[in-house]
Amino acid sequence: MSSAVSIEAVASHITDAAIDAASFRDALSRAATAVTVIATDGAGGRAGVTCSAVCSVSDSPPTVLFCINRRSAANSVIKSNGVVSINWLHASQTAVSQLFAGAGAVPMAQRFDGDSWGVFATGAPYSKSAMVALDCKVVDQIEIGTHSVFVAQVFGSAGAESSNNTPLVYCRRSYATTQPVAA
Repeated sequence: MSSAVSIEAVASHITDAAIDAASFRDALSRAATAVTVIATDGAGGRAGVTCSAVCSVSDSPPTVLFCINRRSAANSVIKSNGVVSINWLHASQTAVSQLFAGAGAVPMAQRFDGDSWGVFATGAPYSKSAMVALDCKVVDQIEIGTHSVFVAQVFGSAGAESSNNTPLVYCRRSYATTQPVAA
């Protein structure tokens, strides 16, 4: 007998959650998360969005997942293109994060003008300044609540040359950085 639980079984119980949405958001605001920009290009157009819901899934095959609000303009473009880059930002890239979060209502095409962007083998644009960027193809997606959960296989990576960059994180509803801690 398998102990695995299907995502459909979990999703069917989500509406029975005991915590309300505001309390949930408040609780998770205290959890530090890496700041990324998910970027895509292809037949559906070019788009990018700031995202903090990213995690590794497996190293065999190399797989990650990320979550995008279904109201985001980037959501349908990602679905259409099927390829993305996931760009982990460093502390001096707060302006990039704000830009792709929609600050200033800058048109999508112009959001890619302010940073140095390359193109991965899949065709997905990536930030040459990012601490690390992954080249991914979407292999699955699940609709849960207000978000789409994308599962993507990783086909390549790139990263900024400097090893002195400090990661950009988001915690307590503001940007922060990490500091080494003695073991």
